[in-house]
Amino acid sequence: MSEVVQSARIILEDGTEYEGNAVGHSSSASGEILFYTGQGNLSSLLTDPALKGAILVLSDPVAGIGGMKSEETDEYGLEKFYESRTAQISGLVLSSYQDWPVHPGGKYTLGRWLKKHQVPGIYGIDTRALVQRIRSRGSMRAKILVEGTKEVSFAQANLHTSPAQASVRQQATYGSGKHHIIVIDCGARNSAIRSVIRDDTTVVRVPATQDFTDKTFDGVLIAGGPGDPTSAAKTVSIIEKVMEVKKPVFATGNGAVILAIAAGASAYRMAHGHRGENIPCMATDTAGRCLITAQNHGYGIREDSFPVNWNVTWTNKLDNTIEGFADATGLFAGVLFHPEGSPGPSDGAQLYDRFLDLVRKGGYTHEHKHDTKTEIRTHTGFGRTKNRTVRRI
Repeated sequence: MSEVVQSARIILEDGTEYEGNAVGHSSSASGEILFYTGQGNLSSLLTDPALKGAILVLSDPVAGIGGMKSEETDEYGLEKFYESRTAQISGLVLSSYQDWPVHPGGKYTLGRWLKKHQVPGIYGIDTRALVQRIRSRGSMRAKILVEGTKEVSFAQANLHTSPAQASVRQQATYGSGKHHIIVIDCGARNSAIRSVIRDDTTVVRVPATQDFTDKTFDGVLIAGGPGDPTSAAKTVSIIEKVMEVKKPVFATGNGAVILAIAAGASAYRMAHGHRGENIPCMATDTAGRCLITAQNHGYGIREDSFPVNWNVTWTNKLDNTIEGFADATGLFAGVLFHPEGSPGPSDGAQLYDRFLDLVRKGGYTHEHKHDTKTEIRTHTGFGRTKNRTVRRI
């Protein structure tokens, strides 16, 4: 006997309503409604901490036909095919739904996986119209109401998630190399952590609010996830102390916005954010380089707010917003996209390689010394190459 399909509705905060069928867990949910463009890797996407508590709309009309992958872990205890141990979204919206995986690597159907992680979904609606509505009105709260389940309210949607809420509670260590890298977990993806694990590195993942500056370390990765970066005052104060000791710092996603705030720049909430794996970013140097990037962030940085000696290094070709920046020495840098997302497929790998190179060299950039001045030539790998002459102190 076939399973009875429940009806469901999704209602936006502005009163817009769509009717469809329920899939996944039989419950109702509320959250900020966001949309993702492109044919995303669902096993990775739905467990990305950057989507914590969100109702996610997939623009792909045939999403989920490959099923969800197995939940096995690697030698470091990190999930191989997922970005965290559980689903991060509160609800999922699909145009259509296929009840069986067609890819050999699929272990679960999408519906079964959603049910396991207690996430309700809705399908059979016009997701194109829904995405257009979000684009015109901006992100807002929404709720999925499944027939026969307890109703939820918009007030239950969490629009003010702190990055610390997606962080680990206790530190964890990966590897045993001689170079120690601290990962400030503001909602770190497993793939970001793997990107800095090497034979010669020890990676220590710490909670977003843990002050580690009294310990020995050679570099810092700020791996960002969800929430309002302007609410991360404790994390900002820790990063300010790190920059004082002149250790290499690299930040990704929302972590880059937090780094920019620590440097003195200002952040703003975007109308609907950047979420997709098909977003072109151009370097601001003369090389004309373009990366096809994966992104999942809802805050941007105001260009005119950067202090002296900080430069924009990457810009978004779709809306000309800031996607990367670095200080004049190249020691501190961030990108708002996820280099480890690799939709290119490996366009962003150079950025982690450059950070690791700085760590191995003790944070030094190439310098040519004169009698009273130092000419610093910085090829950041984040976009800009410049000659700067500064007074030696």
